[in-house]
Amino acid sequence: MVLLLANYPLIASAQTLTAHAFEGAEVLFRQNPEWLGTDGANSTPLGNGRIFWSFEDTFIATSEKHSREHSTMVRNSVAIQVGNDPLTAKMSFRWGQDADGSPASFFPDDGETWYWTGGAILLDEGPLISFLYRIKTTPGVGLGFANSGYALAIIKNPDQPPSSWKPVIINAKQSAFDAVPATAVVRDGKHIIGLALKQEGTHAGALVRYLAASLALGDLDNPQWWAGPNLGWVEEQDIGSAGPAFVIDDAGAESSLHWDQRTQSFIHIATYGFGAATIGMRTAPALTGPWSDPVMIYRPPESDGPRPFVYGAIAHPELEGPDPGDLIVTYATNSFEFEDMFTEHGRKNLYWPRVIAFRVGKQPK
Repeated sequence: MVLLLANYPLIASAQTLTAHAFEGAEVLFRQNPEWLGTDGANSTPLGNGRIFWSFEDTFIATSEKHSREHSTMVRNSVAIQVGNDPLTAKMSFRWGQDADGSPASFFPDDGETWYWTGGAILLDEGPLISFLYRIKTTPGVGLGFANSGYALAIIKNPDQPPSSWKPVIINAKQSAFDAVPATAVVRDGKHIIGLALKQEGTHAGALVRYLAASLALGDLDNPQWWAGPNLGWVEEQDIGSAGPAFVIDDAGAESSLHWDQRTQSFIHIATYGFGAATIGMRTAPALTGPWSDPVMIYRPPESDGPRPFVYGAIAHPELEGPDPGDLIVTYATNSFEFEDMFTEHGRKNLYWPRVIAFRVGKQPK
């Protein structure tokens, strides 16, 4: 992969960017009767048809009734998918366990803070790494939680089942500016580049990079930040409180970023709007931009329902769609009334990853 391309990429024509529901793929998330739904859903190819998934707040059954009424919510869970076709693939889920046997977060809570998962990547240097957001409660303020920094989880034996994993978690030092890694990560030569999000106000996106060899060892101490075309990549201690350049003006609270061979461009997927949201796509010839304005590709039907709470659109380019040119995207459905999760409609339709597909270009030769 190269960071800069000579020409701006060509994308599919506007009429081909209308996404459609891919409901058959949602059976992927209904394969374990104890795993009863989640919102955030990130995926990372591991090779040989294996895909690592990480999820945020997850309902886990606590009785043989296998119902949300008899469940607990853990802060994160993971899964391994075998097979790239979601219609036929097998998914095995994993979460943690407290000393008394009750369900717990896979990436264990850290005192009064907990971890939500961000971008992950399998390093050529060996381990699987996953960025984690440190979260704390803020009773009566906003949505009741706030970011408290970030961390890195290192899984040294990703070729083994998650039951044998013992993640090493390294908490990062807080930056002097408002940009937190990493909702998505991309390899660029010897570096791993992450999309870091502004937490206050609109979630603008900045770029941070680390040596892959350093991340493999859990070293987060010397990142470089993109400071714009005049300054280029700058050491964090030299950025100052003004912070780095923001290459995407609204990158969403969660989003994905990947290189797409079909369009010869980077693609960024996010939801736009709060509550009643729409899914949009941006493209760029380079991670550093210029990024296009978002093209709205799908209006989730849940956005037009009662008390809509739609968010977390993320692309999964390793998944196969109905058409070879399709890009698969998941998004989260929720409600501002927690009780809605336990109604007949909510148990079936809310707080499960929803899946859509849209054609971004022709199948690469």
